[in-house]
Amino acid sequence: MKSIEEWRGDLKTWETPVLRRTITELGKLAAKAEQVSAGQIADIVLRDPLMTLKVLRLVNGMSRSRLSNEITTIEHAVVMMGVVPFFNRHADLAVIEDSLAPVAGALPELMRILSRAHHAAWQARDWAILHADMKSEEVYIGALLYDLGEIVLWCRAPDLASRILKQSRRNKIGLVDAEKAILGFDLRELQFALAEAWNLPELMRSFMHTEGTSRPRMLGVIMAASVARHAEWGWYGAQLPADYEVVANMLHTSFDQAVFIVHSNAVAAARQWEWYGVPPPAAWLPMLPGEWPAEPDDEEERAEGKNETTGACLMPRTDVLQQIMAEISAHLDGTLNLHDMMSLVLKGMHQGIGLNRVVFALMTADRRALRAKYVVGAEAGSPLQQFNIDLGAPQLFCRLMEKVQSLWFSEQNREVLEPMIPFATQQMIGHGDFFAMSVFVHGKPVGLFYADRKHGECKLDEHSYQGFKALCLRAAEGLGHLARK
Repeated sequence: MKSIEEWRGDLKTWETPVLRRTITELGKLAAKAEQVSAGQIADIVLRDPLMTLKVLRLVNGMSRSRLSNEITTIEHAVVMMGVVPFFNRHADLAVIEDSLAPVAGALPELMRILSRAHHAAWQARDWAILHADMKSEEVYIGALLYDLGEIVLWCRAPDLASRILKQSRRNKIGLVDAEKAILGFDLRELQFALAEAWNLPELMRSFMHTEGTSRPRMLGVIMAASVARHAEWGWYGAQLPADYEVVANMLHTSFDQAVFIVHSNAVAAARQWEWYGVPPPAAWLPMLPGEWPAEPDDEEERAEGKNETTGACLMPRTDVLQQIMAEISAHLDGTLNLHDMMSLVLKGMHQGIGLNRVVFALMTADRRALRAKYVVGAEAGSPLQQFNIDLGAPQLFCRLMEKVQSLWFSEQNREVLEPMIPFATQQMIGHGDFFAMSVFVHGKPVGLFYADRKHGECKLDEHSYQGFKALCLRAAEGLGHLARK
């Protein structure tokens, strides 16, 4: 077990990796660097907590002879470095997706935490603006890096971070207690040590403390982090009303108005969800009050459904399938909207046919990729939640999109077809049998259905395959009627 000082020594010169999306967006600006402003660069950097950390470390690590004061905003940092030198210094960035790809489940967890940090930052900045804070970006960054220790651990030691999460869930204890049991200290202690080692501004370090909550800026950061963390578990949990009360007092407004402000900010932050590829908390806003499903512990995961491992197979229900087929047929006049119709189709595949995991992936507007629109049966953190197929490179799913056709991937054709599935796609769907079928509307490809029984003892069969194809064709027919409306 390493001490905090050993962690600090190991991480002092750590080259912080960043999101691939950040590199892509900065690359677009770098191509026209002479016309780019510091504010445009800051807009991109501030969507990525890792890149924000990287820039603050760099600029505040410069010789004090060059800097009269600490740099606390990204726009100021870019101005101090200069736009062109900024791009030169960040021409070769490490990609966090590549670093975590070999570690099962680590990347979705990190993305969830980064998404939560972005949500908290958005809340904190808006509240600061309502307080007429002229330096609201400082508050934004304070909230963005509030859980820096957790972010760093998932980046550098995802195995330890995963053990902490599992112990917290299994033993029904807080994360801090689990951190102390596994690390010997809590992550906030490590966070303070790293903030000092990395020369982060004193202001940013002060935002990381949980005391001193009478100061509006500090309180705003703390409450934004609290709201973002609680909202991950739905908007009807027992903790959020207390958060709303504090926010209402802080903003000198009513409880109902505080709720409206928080929800509006969640929706605004959610518009950038594609940076992280995980559902934003705003996705849960339309849900009605009810009990949020508990996180499974290891025993539950083994008993549950070997859904994601070796599995409790879902039993087909012919009555459900027939009822759903009849209901879809009755509404092929376009009286169902897209969401309602797809809900019926997915329910038919999941409950009627007994397919454990089902995905409908929609073709992007530029027709270069298939991305998950609806996912049923894949547990939180499953790579299948980020189902994404690049149509620019030749592979099995690209071939499927050439015409209306279906596929049953099985032992009989594995030797021929498996080489046509890229490694990244295999990591996403696994190595078992599956069904897939392209969906065309008025002669044009619009998407693809994927389904499996993940995988183990839950075998696919001919009867299920025929039901899967029938539902896919019925979905395409329904989409055709919607397209005419």
